[in-house]
Amino acid sequence: MTDDTQTSTTKGGGFARVLRSPGALRLVGSLFVLETGSAMTTVGLPLLVMQRYGLGLEVGFTLAARFLPNILLGALAGQVVDRHDPRRVATLAALGSGLAAALFPFTTAMWQIQLLALAIGIGYMFGFPATMALRPQVIPEGSELEGNGLIVTAERVPKLLGPAVAGPIAAVAGVDWLFTAEAATALVAAALLTRLPRTAGAGSAAATGAAAGAPAASGARKASAVGGRLAGWARAVAGGARELVRMVRGDGRLSSLTATAFTYMVALGLGRTFLAAYSLHGFGHVPGMLGYLLAAMGLGGALGGMAAAVFRSWNQGWVYVLGNVLEGVCWVALVATGEWYLALALLLFAGVFESIASVVYFAEVQKRLPAGLQGRYYATLVPLSDVFLVAGTVAGGVLVDRGGVFAGAVLVGLAMALPVLVLVTRLVPDRPAPAVEQAAAETEESAAETEESVVQTGRSVPVAGSAAA
Repeated sequence: MTDDTQTSTTKGGGFARVLRSPGALRLVGSLFVLETGSAMTTVGLPLLVMQRYGLGLEVGFTLAARFLPNILLGALAGQVVDRHDPRRVATLAALGSGLAAALFPFTTAMWQIQLLALAIGIGYMFGFPATMALRPQVIPEGSELEGNGLIVTAERVPKLLGPAVAGPIAAVAGVDWLFTAEAATALVAAALLTRLPRTAGAGSAAATGAAAGAPAASGARKASAVGGRLAGWARAVAGGARELVRMVRGDGRLSSLTATAFTYMVALGLGRTFLAAYSLHGFGHVPGMLGYLLAAMGLGGALGGMAAAVFRSWNQGWVYVLGNVLEGVCWVALVATGEWYLALALLLFAGVFESIASVVYFAEVQKRLPAGLQGRYYATLVPLSDVFLVAGTVAGGVLVDRGGVFAGAVLVGLAMALPVLVLVTRLVPDRPAPAVEQAAAETEESAAETEESVVQTGRSVPVAGSAAA
């Protein structure tokens, strides 16, 4: 046991105690360097694939491969973290991701790149919940808010810094060195994680199982277990979708916000593929342009988050609609400029509009959904959102390849703007949200007569279940 463990259990509050905790600083530092390296691969992977193989369906699958493990097997990762020392799981995940990244320059076939992309996705699938499980061990009691604030900052800043650094590296040394950079950051992150205190009682379940001498499962039983997990995942996705509809269907604005969140994820997937093609075709003379474009969006997002409060007195439905529409306009306008500084400015404004709309979205969910249901809402929303993100990324490889860069920009803009315009009559009316008790009762599907009473007296806005579905 190290001094870090004592620090983590000492009562106190404020940033000062977090900054005096070596374990907390090591965890924050590990996340920061790991996310910075991951952001570089976000720039390097599409450039590597498109430079070697162009666009197409396989490219879309390759770019989406990093998200597939978490969608399909995220629950399995949670079980592994629960049963083993999360410090060790996070360290091995970082090292595995770093090794996979280092091998990208040596690949000679598309399937090899896809396999490595899956490996990085698997590393993230295990690494993220493991690092989150380490927080109680290193953040001093009473400083949870400040500690988590530092962690969120350590995850967000690299999304601006990583692409900005990737541009000069690609320009001076070449795209291959971006993967070397991620491998190096993974080693640093793993070194910081190994110096964290061991989690109390970690791996006890596994040790107990080993002591009991439980027989190994046969191949048939293992295959059956895998099939059962996949079937359970499919049922969970379908059940989550139905649960989501039940939570939001009584509120026209909330249901429309939820529906457009999914369509925006499709647009985001299309946009990632489009930006890579756009940077290569329109700015081949500016090495690393994709990194600069992503960094401009990150800077715009930071500015938009701070500017959202300016629109507090506006109708929030209109703010959300205008934010999405104006962002879509910025994406379409990218194909009308051949100047790098105009492209950066357009994506900076796109990031501002996206961030403002996101702030409105989260604020409206917090205001209109009962507090007891918000955790369940996001738990069902996130996996479904990842499915739409993967769909948009895969489709982008084909659509941009066949339609060209101009068509890609138009598709991204339409996917952002059209859904909110179709649902504008539900998004704009500023009607009061359903009462907390009524919404909670409806979501829990209480007795039929109670539900009928809620339908008759509790819904002050039109039903929008079809839109959410």
